[in-house]
Amino acid sequence: MSAIREKAKKFQKFVKSLEGKHAQSLPEKERPLLERFVYAVLAYDNPSAQAKKVIKALTDEKVYGSWNEVRVSTVRELADVLRDNKIDDADVWAPRLKQMLQKVFEEVDDTALEPLKEALDTASGEKQKKQINDKMRNFLKDLPGVPAWGSAYLLTGLGLERELPWEPYTEAVLTEQKVFPQKSNLVQKKRVAKALLEGLEDLDALDVHHLLVEYGKKDLKKKPETGAKG
Repeated sequence: MSAIREKAKKFQKFVKSLEGKHAQSLPEKERPLLERFVYAVLAYDNPSAQAKKVIKALTDEKVYGSWNEVRVSTVRELADVLRDNKIDDADVWAPRLKQMLQKVFEEVDDTALEPLKEALDTASGEKQKKQINDKMRNFLKDLPGVPAWGSAYLLTGLGLERELPWEPYTEAVLTEQKVFPQKSNLVQKKRVAKALLEGLEDLDALDVHHLLVEYGKKDLKKKPETGAKG
């Protein structure tokens, strides 16, 4: 365990350095989880500044007023917003975002994710809590239109897990930082990443995710093959 503690210390120092260098890539913590997630998805394959401009446009009260209005907008209108802000594959992402927002609305009767956690927190008895917890996890796992790492992001954002969303940039950055034993398989790598995260002090797991992705996009010498779908 001493080896992983030492790696955790070095990793924390590395992440702290990213806080200063890539602070602009972090979404505002007080914003709704759904908004932060849409930003995370768009920022993965696009400049963070452009993704933030999209969020600003979609939350402009003079244009949409709410995420529910974004949900009921047309695919063409949403694609135009993405295209105007120079988001790649706007015609691909517009229907996916609408599909996700619609599914959230059908499940929660709102275009927000916080009510899911509120339902769990107000459940009476362990049996009901387990039922709600299982239903919530299945819903997030099957949420359409989102990348494979999306459910981990949302579960962590809701406080049900504390893990790094696993995607190519995170794996590549951790590999560059030499935190994995040689010839580690995927299960072993994820176990190391979890241990590293547990060793970080006063650092939000999703902030770490955003910082690693930003470092991967801008500073990583050997870029992985990426795609928001993955």
